Amino acid sequence: MTNSNVVELFQKRPAVANDEEYIALYEQNDGYIYYVRNYVAQQEFIVVSDSFMQALPEEMRPATNVFFSCNFCLLKQFKQDVQSHIQNTGQFLYFYHLFDKSVNAFFDSL
Repeated sequence: MTNSNVVELFQKRPAVANDEEYIALYEQNDGYIYYVRNYVAQQEFIVVSDSFMQALPEEMRPATNVFFSCNFCLLKQFKQDVQSHIQNTGQFLYFYHLFDKSVNAFFDSL
């Protein structure tokens, strides 16, 4: 198979797919937050590690480690981690490409 329709989130190098994009909003040790936009399915979602799920207050935890748009507000809990990671990895332009706004404006819109 030459094209993959799945983002392989757990490899060091991301898979290249024609129908989706993703950005690591945070990566450190076993902790991660990935934003994925799939154009064919017209869906966007965020995948978080177990450590980030456990950091949320119990009453705020979704049933899975996948947050859909209605749960993006949960990212506010990790604003500092995301801002630092985007800054330290120099991904501002790619972040702006995906969200059409700055990191601060993104968090303000949640």
